[in-house]
Amino acid sequence: MKSNGMRIKAVIAACALVFSLTLSSCTSVMKEAALDTSFAESEAVIPVVSGFMKSASINEKLQAEFLPVAEQMKPVTDGSDGRLHVEYKMTALNDGMFHPKYEISMYLSDESSQMALKSVEISGFDSVAVTDTADIEWLHSAEIAESAFDMQRLGVEIDTAQLGENATERFVTEVFLKVYEGMAGREIDISDVVVGTDDVTKKAYLMHLIDYFPDVDYQYDNSVNIYRACDVLAKTLTNIERDVYGRQSESVTGEEFVSLLKFFHSNMRVHEIEGSEKRWSDLGTVDTDAVLETMEMKDQLFTRRDAAEFLGRFTKTGPKFSMKYGDHNLERIEDAYDSIWSRRAVTHGFMNYYGDSTLFAPNEGLTLVNAISSARCYMNARYNDWAYSVDYQWDGNYTNEDVIISAAKLAEYFGDRADSDREFEVKTVINDRDYNWFYSQKNTGNYSAVNCMPSIATMASHWHDRTSTATVRKMRETSTNSDGWTAYELRFGLSAYNVPYTVEDATMENIINALDNGSIVLAQYSDRPLGISGHCYVIYGYRRFKNSTTFIVNDSDSLTYRAAIFGREMGNGDEIEAKFSMWTISRFVSDVTVIAP
Repeated sequence: MKSNGMRIKAVIAACALVFSLTLSSCTSVMKEAALDTSFAESEAVIPVVSGFMKSASINEKLQAEFLPVAEQMKPVTDGSDGRLHVEYKMTALNDGMFHPKYEISMYLSDESSQMALKSVEISGFDSVAVTDTADIEWLHSAEIAESAFDMQRLGVEIDTAQLGENATERFVTEVFLKVYEGMAGREIDISDVVVGTDDVTKKAYLMHLIDYFPDVDYQYDNSVNIYRACDVLAKTLTNIERDVYGRQSESVTGEEFVSLLKFFHSNMRVHEIEGSEKRWSDLGTVDTDAVLETMEMKDQLFTRRDAAEFLGRFTKTGPKFSMKYGDHNLERIEDAYDSIWSRRAVTHGFMNYYGDSTLFAPNEGLTLVNAISSARCYMNARYNDWAYSVDYQWDGNYTNEDVIISAAKLAEYFGDRADSDREFEVKTVINDRDYNWFYSQKNTGNYSAVNCMPSIATMASHWHDRTSTATVRKMRETSTNSDGWTAYELRFGLSAYNVPYTVEDATMENIINALDNGSIVLAQYSDRPLGISGHCYVIYGYRRFKNSTTFIVNDSDSLTYRAAIFGREMGNGDEIEAKFSMWTISRFVSDVTVIAP
């Protein structure tokens, strides 16, 4: 095969012959200018022009300008499996016979977009001048180039000058917020958010990318390590599944759980030490299909226990790094004594508890939001295992380039989803009032610690009748019980203030029907061992999007500041995934109290 230099010489010789014939037969100094792009399917990587009086000299200068860039792009295009290629375009600036001027631009392109690399201006009289040169130092691999194209399609602007730097909280937060907005096809609405000094912070609070704590300004200049980067990644993945595809509450199959594990494994941007016998990438070579076939669960919906068993078998099959995953000192879990897999999963940090720190809920379906959390927990545990098994030389910080690649992989994860998967209606039912009817149990006297039931009874009284004179202390006085109330005391207190109610079986269907009819629901629940007293809240609304549902609740003793970002009191308008809520309710009581509108 001819080298580029030989090909250029051949083209120059041919052009010289053509021009000698042309000039001898006419008075024109040039014929129609053309750009040879046949190199697109050959080894040549530089443009060749014809039709100019001094094409040969121009082509030599084009080679000097474009060849270094083309050589830098070759490993990028070669490593992209045909997705990326270099192309050139020639545009006439002045196509007059005696003073022709054209611009030749070089691009890195994929199937739907392009990235400018370099432009030069040429004339028919041997003039070649560079007009624009992009910063291409960061384009050193197909991975970063493909990621840049993916981000470009999502509308994420990349400051290429920052790509070699360690990522900060602000950079990773901004990038993943933009990925969410690109996937959702809309900007995040922060019109109701009252906390945060700028739009990025407001959006980050709203989308759970950072936690809100009063009187604490979030520090965006901190470096981001692998754990924090994957935390933001997991939260954004959850947000997209919830808001764009409506799948938050769906249970997942073994195959999808495996896909999540692979996703987080590939997204943990680990820099392996060359020559190490224990490689992070080896974890991705485990035959997961064989593990699923052993369990006979590839196409079956997973329970939490199934997920725990898979992770245990996966760990035994995969590479052993430094930690010993034995059965000594296993956690004592109240509802999982019969499942060694569940106890192993919690002990070794492969999965989270469910509710209280002594509960696992092994028979509950593995919902998508829980599957994402579990996959991330497992990969974090195995990363710790790997990192401290080798001569640890990497500090775990993410670079901005790592963030861009990880964000692009997040977008790619949804690449096979059909547009129809995004087409669903969001149904919102909120049986609120145009006045404040929320009551906290804090500072309500000697029984503040156990005043949750009197508090929701007081809320119900004010919701039913704006003029109600009930307070939490007065409601407590309707009973002589000096401990936490049962449903009996709750209903007696409602009757004392003439609040009509009915008692319904504690099912999702009954609660949704009650809310659809304009009612509110008073529910007791427990996410702790059943020997410990529970808690309660008022369910006054829900959001349903496709197969997912969340309850909107008033909690008199909330532990989160979620409501505060909207300027509400803690616990006023919290939102809870409904399947989890129903698990906490139905395991504790058999009925709920419905307050009619």
